[in-house]
Amino acid sequence: MSKQEIRKIYRTALKEDFPQVLRLELGGKVFEYSKVHWTIGGQDRGLRYGTNPHQKAALYRAEHSQGGIGNVEWIKWGKDGPSATNIEDGSHGLRIVGYFGEPAAAVMKHLNPSGVSVGHKGEVLSSVYARARDADPRASFGSVVVLNRRVDKLTAEELTKTFVEVVYAPDYEESAISVFHAKKDIRIGRVPVPDHGSISPDIVVLDDGSLILEDSYRTGLQSLEQLKKLPVATKRSPSETEYHALLHSWWAACEIRSNAVVFWKNDTSLAIGTGQQDRIGAIESCIEKAHKFGHDLKGSVMASDGFLPNIDNVEAVAKEGVSAIVQPGGSVEDQELVRACDQHGIAMVMTGERSFRHF
Repeated sequence: MSKQEIRKIYRTALKEDFPQVLRLELGGKVFEYSKVHWTIGGQDRGLRYGTNPHQKAALYRAEHSQGGIGNVEWIKWGKDGPSATNIEDGSHGLRIVGYFGEPAAAVMKHLNPSGVSVGHKGEVLSSVYARARDADPRASFGSVVVLNRRVDKLTAEELTKTFVEVVYAPDYEESAISVFHAKKDIRIGRVPVPDHGSISPDIVVLDDGSLILEDSYRTGLQSLEQLKKLPVATKRSPSETEYHALLHSWWAACEIRSNAVVFWKNDTSLAIGTGQQDRIGAIESCIEKAHKFGHDLKGSVMASDGFLPNIDNVEAVAKEGVSAIVQPGGSVEDQELVRACDQHGIAMVMTGERSFRHF
């Protein structure tokens, strides 16, 4: 197969024949989902394909949904529309930026962020995005970018400096749309603010078609005030700056595939560890990546979505000058870890809440 034929596969929509409506009945309560269509150039269009080009796919929107990725409006179609992964990246990115009241950006790759940032007071959106992109400039190539503010011309120009697959935002200035139209393949979606009060369950489909249903997950830690009420396990309490950083790093970690750790400083993720089988492996990969891109971890904080199981977790971050940690707690080694933190002057907050996500 030639290079041209391979490229064509990735740019060609796969016709699907899934039903128009899905209904799920749980204990007499019916959840209804309608297949999402968009009218593009006078034609009825759906997803380009699933996770891979040989998988047919369709997007279904819950009947009660008023915001979020199921309600995306395509401002610019490009590349024969979105794949399932493009939609899933948008969904997870919306979950991340939705935590922040300030301008925020999530640069998504394969459902995980390669960089997350939140705006300083008065900072323009283009700068917020650039910090998220440059947190991991290698992984951000071919990303899906999610923003929680209206995109202006300056931000659009910043977005088109590198290869971006899709941009999702609540709105766009006309001048920004003009900038995007100069890029052939980029797709631009307008997405209403998601409704985080969803009553729909999370559904996992197993190898034989069996299902696991569970309550949808969102961390209960929603504010700085809540964080400050949590127990501080160490002798030293976090500073005001550290508390802000711990909350932001926790919010990011809650939406990353477990095992997840996030190093955070100056309103930006410095490194994100995702999907490792062991937590020390996630920490070590973060440290290695931060060094590769010249990020100084001294004075940063770290969030972990599950408890830190062993003393090597603390020793590794202490060598890098990490000043504070937020984690659920619950390890049999907790007291030993707390003593190690005290020896290194690290503040540690325990949330009492594990935030695994296995998607």
